[in-house]
Amino acid sequence: MSNCVVMLKAELVTLSFVHTIGSILPNDGNNIICRWLLNHDQVWFRSDAMCPIGAKASRSVSYRRLFDQRALMLSDPIDVAMISRSLPPYRVYVHRRIVEGIPQINLHSLVTHALHRWNCPPPDEIRPMEFGDEGPDRNKITLGTLLRDWQRAGRIIDWIGKSNIRAVIVEGYFDLARLRILHWCHRTGLPCFLTGDSNIRGDTAGFPKSWLKRIVVSRVVSWVQGVMPCGTLGEAYFLKYGADPKRVFYYSREPDCEMIQQLPLDVIARTQKEFGLHNDRRRIVYCGRLVPIKRVDLAIDAFAAIARDRPQWDLVVIGDGQCEDELKKRVPSDLHDRVIWTGFIADPQQIAAIYRASDILVLPSDFEPWALVVLEAAAAEMAIISSYAVAAAAEVVREGVNGGIFDVGDLDGLIQRMQTVTQDDRIDDMKAASAQLLNDWRTRADPVEALREALKTVGVLGPEDPDLHPVAS
Repeated sequence: MSNCVVMLKAELVTLSFVHTIGSILPNDGNNIICRWLLNHDQVWFRSDAMCPIGAKASRSVSYRRLFDQRALMLSDPIDVAMISRSLPPYRVYVHRRIVEGIPQINLHSLVTHALHRWNCPPPDEIRPMEFGDEGPDRNKITLGTLLRDWQRAGRIIDWIGKSNIRAVIVEGYFDLARLRILHWCHRTGLPCFLTGDSNIRGDTAGFPKSWLKRIVVSRVVSWVQGVMPCGTLGEAYFLKYGADPKRVFYYSREPDCEMIQQLPLDVIARTQKEFGLHNDRRRIVYCGRLVPIKRVDLAIDAFAAIARDRPQWDLVVIGDGQCEDELKKRVPSDLHDRVIWTGFIADPQQIAAIYRASDILVLPSDFEPWALVVLEAAAAEMAIISSYAVAAAAEVVREGVNGGIFDVGDLDGLIQRMQTVTQDDRIDDMKAASAQLLNDWRTRADPVEALREALKTVGVLGPEDPDLHPVAS
């Protein structure tokens, strides 16, 4: 410990010297000194977040932040905030993985809107905090919602300022609260990263919306030290709006794959009994909201087209929504007993049990920014049939290997792939292939590693301690 004290005292002397010289030199000269200090023998402090430095007050704050970072590297865990609109189960799972995988940080899960929408409350280990409910008009943009968003951002900013937060990760930018936080981080020099499920295949707006979007999104991207997209289509989206290719970190939204794969057999059996899923039947599953953009009508029509040739197959529809009555009427009368409607299911284990008892996931959506259900299905070793607009399918679905991808709205293309994937001599091989494709993707896009590497680029994390991450012999 005495060596640490000596190092810190030496650094204080160095910082005092730099501050004295910096007060004499013009800004450009001061930038040179700052950059030299950040790189000389301290490669993990090469962040541009603290440079360039303007007024004397800014220099003092920046130097103090540099000193505080070095002190924290030598003692306590570093506080990092992840800010999102809500905490659904998949996000809780990823945050728990981060807490376990990066012990050098204290993760704080801050929620701008809804914390308790799901049955399972978030665990204390991710330090959840809520900064206001969604309000009665949560799906509308009104003066009331804008004012509430502005105020909740102010409360979060105030909390960050009092809590010694060293880096912020903001999940999405589609409300005023998160936009204000992103801009505040940029203005104050607090390292900030942007993650989200943006998808280049959905970026089809025409003028003038496309013009306005380019102005806003490009500005947001310029405010952050890096972007953390879910996958390749998200990367393409952020690169279009000016992201630095060297500061892109794949931060995949992923389900609790271990829960799905290790689900007890008695849970699967109980769920099958509850929903009438017999062991001697094969099943195609749709899981999601019953709304127009999901195009469940295509799934029903395609199933009706192959049903006579595939008498051992059923269609299971998980979810509810505004189109439910109209979709039920769409099912031909002779197929009513072969299309099973479960309604909305809140228990993730029950959904996983249906996956495990089934064979194919179908997702015919006109657009899906990501689609967590695709990774859930792959974890359950299901074959997958998806539209071209589904971002997650671009990562874990390969035509003819573990399913197929058809053009948006193409009923004939969907029918063709259903006919192919449901063949008796192909279905089991395709199901098995999904597990390997998912494992490959999770290796490439581990959100824990993405966050670790991002924090290194801004000096929040330094060289790894081999005792925390031992190398296998």
